[in-house]
Amino acid sequence: MQPLTSSLIGQLVELASVGFTRSDFARFVDGQGWPERDDRFETDSGHRLVPAVPLGDWDDRQPSFHLPFCYFDPSEEAEDGPLGDEFHELSEFEGWDVLASDTATPFFEGWQQGCEVVSGALGQPELTLTMQTQPEAWHFAAWRVGSVAVVVAQGEEFSSYGELSMAAVWLVQQAPDAPLPADGAAFYSWLLGED
Repeated sequence: MQPLTSSLIGQLVELASVGFTRSDFARFVDGQGWPERDDRFETDSGHRLVPAVPLGDWDDRQPSFHLPFCYFDPSEEAEDGPLGDEFHELSEFEGWDVLASDTATPFFEGWQQGCEVVSGALGQPELTLTMQTQPEAWHFAAWRVGSVAVVVAQGEEFSSYGELSMAAVWLVQQAPDAPLPADGAAFYSWLLGED
């Protein structure tokens, strides 16, 4: 777990208001001093901002970005360390604590803390949802910043092929008058750009 800070959330809100075109984004990350590394951008806080479309395939506008801040190992072997010692060698998790527990309580608390930091900048969320999954439910909270939905979401962690879960702040292009999905499963599909 790598806690969010109000200054990082302020930077993400600024990005949401700048726009997701290649040129606008390049100016933003240059201004922040966030270097690119393996199709991700290293923030000053040690978090990584991940674009939905890899940089080489990015023609004009990104649909979304996500910034993980909490990882959770829901497996029965969690007490031995996330996915064993070999997984610790992945640079994605360098310097991170991966929550390992026989309950999902620490993972839920990590998500709640993320929501509190975002709420400090944007007020109460427009919507909160739960999606029932096994072994732990996933939770979502969403705010609007112009044509971008700012979401604090639990879900699968992509580089571990679904072995870990993560909580992340998402920035998703969404017209201000377009409704957000009101069902947990539909919301998660929308978040991933699957609908």
